[in-house]
Amino acid sequence: MSRIIAVGVLVFFLAASALADYSTTKTMELSTDGIDKLKINCGAGYLEVQGIEGMTTIEVEAEIIIEGVKKKKAEEFVEENMELELEKQGKYARLTSRFEDSKSFFGNMFSSGSRLINLTVKIPKGMSLNIDDGSGSIWIQNIAANINIDDGSGEVEIEDIVGDIEIDDGSGRVRVTNITGDVEIDDGSGEINVRKIDGNVIVSDGSGDIYVSDVTQDVEVLDDGSGRCRIRNVDGKVYQP
Repeated sequence: MSRIIAVGVLVFFLAASALADYSTTKTMELSTDGIDKLKINCGAGYLEVQGIEGMTTIEVEAEIIIEGVKKKKAEEFVEENMELELEKQGKYARLTSRFEDSKSFFGNMFSSGSRLINLTVKIPKGMSLNIDDGSGSIWIQNIAANINIDDGSGEVEIEDIVGDIEIDDGSGRVRVTNITGDVEIDDGSGEINVRKIDGNVIVSDGSGDIYVSDVTQDVEVLDDGSGRCRIRNVDGKVYQP
């Protein structure tokens, strides 16, 4: 009996090893000479962007993760289906990070796993951002320029920004803190938390709680579908439906 158990454990171990997660990291760098904006188009995976004072390049670290597929198959899939590119286009830079839809390549092998590209990006502090994100959390810090985000799902956290912020979010918690500039948020679902804003705040929310505090100018809530709405410490006017 013990021999049968030992063989079974060995078979299980070999099977698990054969389908172990695949992970690799790629780095990219681009000079910012003549560039004042970064446009990011990314699919599944988290996105972190940090502004660095005095930086003259855009630096990207991409962590590529394929779950539940053998290494050789994962490498083939990445080679044929991943789009990961950082390039200059006129006066802006474009970062593209996604997997092409390729059901025929592995059939349903990914039905129980994930394909992710996690991005860590460092840019000059004064570079503006335009982000089109599929899914996964977004964290942005220390930028002295305008930020525009179109996000499908996942948590969005932005802090320490000098510039206007515009967020169109499908679902997930949105947290915006310590901003010098106007903030506009159109959110489908999820909690919205906005505080320490030196500017105006406009919020439209389908569902989820809204918390706004410490605003030097006006606050306007265009739509509050469901959830609590708490607004305090506003120096300007407050408009609510």
